[in-house]
Amino acid sequence: MPTIDVAAEALRDEETPVRVEGLDPGAGVELHARTDDWYDGGCESRAVFEADEDGVVDTAERAPVSGTCEGVAPMGWCWSLAPEDGAGFPGGGREPVEIALEARVDGDVRAETTTVRHPHDPGVEHRRVDGEADFEADGEADTGVVGDLFLPGSPGPHPGVLVLHGSDGHPSRGVASLLASRGYAAFAIQYFGDPAPLPDGLAEVPVEYFDDAGAWLSERDAVADGSIGLYGTSKGAEAALVTAARFDWPGAVVAVAPAAHRWQATDQSIDRETGSWTAGGEVLPYVPFRAPPGKDDEGRLVLRDVYEGSLPPVPDERVEAARIPADDIDADVLLVAGRDDAMWPSADYAAALAERLDDRSNAAVRTVTHEDSGHGIRPPYLPTAGSTTGGEVTFGGTPAGNARIGADYWSVVLDLFDGTLR
Repeated sequence: MPTIDVAAEALRDEETPVRVEGLDPGAGVELHARTDDWYDGGCESRAVFEADEDGVVDTAERAPVSGTCEGVAPMGWCWSLAPEDGAGFPGGGREPVEIALEARVDGDVRAETTTVRHPHDPGVEHRRVDGEADFEADGEADTGVVGDLFLPGSPGPHPGVLVLHGSDGHPSRGVASLLASRGYAAFAIQYFGDPAPLPDGLAEVPVEYFDDAGAWLSERDAVADGSIGLYGTSKGAEAALVTAARFDWPGAVVAVAPAAHRWQATDQSIDRETGSWTAGGEVLPYVPFRAPPGKDDEGRLVLRDVYEGSLPPVPDERVEAARIPADDIDADVLLVAGRDDAMWPSADYAAALAERLDDRSNAAVRTVTHEDSGHGIRPPYLPTAGSTTGGEVTFGGTPAGNARIGADYWSVVLDLFDGTLR
């Protein structure tokens, strides 16, 4: 009688292959997965395998002959889960997700089980930091920073990591809670939008705010003495690199889908041209937008064309003034980028940054890139069906490519922080 073996529960970023035993050698078996906890209306995946000579199918060793994923993909059954329309990022928030698995032979269910994916360790503590004077943590009044602090369930103090979101304006709670699950005190800050005193949009954000956030985090009793890590995605990666080049407290920097220059502000509510960042009350030099977006075959905007087309018409001296001085960063740096990024050419930017970072003698740089990955890079193993587009904008990459780079870079992130912050 066939059986399905998979971990009964695991953290979201843990690899848990599925193994089906008790099949006839060479038999075809469909591995079917479904959950109602991601996406409205639920989602499912399917993959047809041929059992080996022992009557076994192991997703860590065997590629499906057809289905929603290709090649040997230990977690393909999970990241290829998709709704019928294949759109959107999965919901689920910070609640555990139960996934039902079935092994079907000739259409009949021959074995079934369930597994639970936890978005973070159940012991992780979450504190909302709202920037108001009446908020207290560890007995000390808050100093105006806004975000979400995640602390490990184990006794501290713990190394700290400051996590910076992208242009969507939402704190990167998922990344921060995963880092807390791995033993880090992770502060997912918000740096524009509600509430006050933050800027309304992504324009003229003071870099001193990131310095204040780093100082606030380092002063918590739950945070160990020593360097603080920086983790940023997209515009948050730009901010992380700008911050690390300006201040000496970051001990390690992770820049996911980074930029190599400071760019014009993206806040469309402002009726004047200005930069994204300020220092000492002055707008830092930036590259202005001088090109329109393109469109893909489905009519979605390709913002990469704006960034690639804006550099040539801008005077060289202005471009150089806006270049992020990566060689001033004293910390080890990890650059993560998809070569099919349709938001901006982050792989080209990563290469330019790496060249400057290589000139340093006191710190290391590492780059993780994939040909078929886009802008929607995040830790594994959430479904990637909606990771290639966002509304009227295309992010690039393929679901499989985004899944692969997610699995590859996350282990490097943990190794980097483990080697530099502990």
